[in-house]
Amino acid sequence: MKVIALDADYPEVWLVRPAVEALRRGELVILPTDSIYALACDPWNHKAVSALYAAKRMEKTKRCSIMCGTLKQIGHVTRAISTEGFRFLRSHLPGPYTVLFHASRDLPKQATGGRKSIGVRIPDDPIALAVLEEFGGPILVSSLSGWSEFEVVDPVEAVKHLTREPAVVLDQGGRVAEPSSVVDFTTSVPELIRQGKGPVDLESA
Repeated sequence: MKVIALDADYPEVWLVRPAVEALRRGELVILPTDSIYALACDPWNHKAVSALYAAKRMEKTKRCSIMCGTLKQIGHVTRAISTEGFRFLRSHLPGPYTVLFHASRDLPKQATGGRKSIGVRIPDDPIALAVLEEFGGPILVSSLSGWSEFEVVDPVEAVKHLTREPAVVLDQGGRVAEPSSVVDFTTSVPELIRQGKGPVDLESA
């Protein structure tokens, strides 16, 4: 496991290449986001997705999220985005939000937990965005286990809660665990599923 220490205030985005190369090899990485640290892999690599689920002891029906770098990438992994949904994306992302849409039929079912919807994110975090830009496409992410809300999470210590060791940890130091807000746009009326770090006003969506 390679641990890359990054400055908390002035993150060295040019140091993310080992994490990107690990993703391309089908390995797992840990990276910071604007909410909490996440375990990540290539959503189109079946072995990598299986490893991510196994690392967290997750049931195959549990849904992960797809982290994207642009709205165009979100369009590649989702379908049938309503005008309201698109307006919400434009006004809230990048930011600590996970937005549920109908999953693209091109997205492997393994990456969606076999569900017809998928949560998408564009994080307001320079390290995560640098990884996405260099990787050149979306990545599958799931928050690290073994933390309580508002607890300070050390990503290296959090590896102890995984059954499989990631290839690379992008370590920006301890970070307060604040989950993202989750909004569902797969229904006729948008619904706030979880109020997290990001404020949500669906009436103005």
